Amino acid sequence: MPPARLHERGSSAPPRLRTQQSLWALGKLPMNAAAEGTLDEKLARTAAAGFEAVECWLTDESEAEVADALKRHGLRLVLGHRPFTREDIRKTVDRAVRLGADFVFAQPADAFTPLSEVTRLVREGAQMAEDAGLPFFVETHRNNFTENLPQTLALIDAVPEIRFTADLSHFVLVGEFYGWKEERAVDRLMPILERTAHIHGRVSNGEQAQVDVGDGTGATAQFFVTLWATAMRHWLRGAGPGDVLPFTSELGPPRYAITLPDGREFSDRWEQSLVMKRLAEQAWEQAWEQAQQ
Repeated sequence: MPPARLHERGSSAPPRLRTQQSLWALGKLPMNAAAEGTLDEKLARTAAAGFEAVECWLTDESEAEVADALKRHGLRLVLGHRPFTREDIRKTVDRAVRLGADFVFAQPADAFTPLSEVTRLVREGAQMAEDAGLPFFVETHRNNFTENLPQTLALIDAVPEIRFTADLSHFVLVGEFYGWKEERAVDRLMPILERTAHIHGRVSNGEQAQVDVGDGTGATAQFFVTLWATAMRHWLRGAGPGDVLPFTSELGPPRYAITLPDGREFSDRWEQSLVMKRLAEQAWEQAWEQAQQ
């Protein structure tokens, strides 16, 4: 399998958290504006807020514009994709090498693809990434094979060394977790949490995939801080100097975001992305303290 963690070559610094943004999540911003901001305006804002990288799903037509803009603003590149075939992964790995992306994550196939096919896809994709010197993570996400816990656990049994991009909002939604102790969410999610190498920052309340959490001090947001801190603590157990845990604030635009009947957003996704960043830092502090005990 490819590297289990993102690593800064030549670095002897302690393991650290790296916060990122999603290019998709920057869509339709500023909130309810008459005109959407330019790519440069969005990336300048992203860099100024302290995010270090941007996740992108690129095409042959878009890659040059986006890659050049990221370089102008000093932002690193991460590539995501949804592969159904080995060739799908090969194209993304080739693009990652060509553009100098830090790692690749994949939403594998769909929920109706047999486990044997997904297992082969993950193993072959991981080998291609390893040959290119890239980490390769599998995202947990609705509408692909990892959309629910039973299927994801079956994939873990087939590929125990798998490493995840953990978007836990989907498991919380599909499992209708509210964060109650009796649900045993942490225990049920543990096989994923202990294999997490990349986190997507979105909060579900068990009924919607993405909700506004205000300043992040409420029970719903803090439930996710507990989940993220648990994953971070497990990641730290095997981390060494120069290792980096990426956390991506990924708040999708409409139709993903809840809107008013006229289509306007009532939640400022940019401000909420900064809340996700602060919650990630809170979870990291908790995990770091617990790891030292």
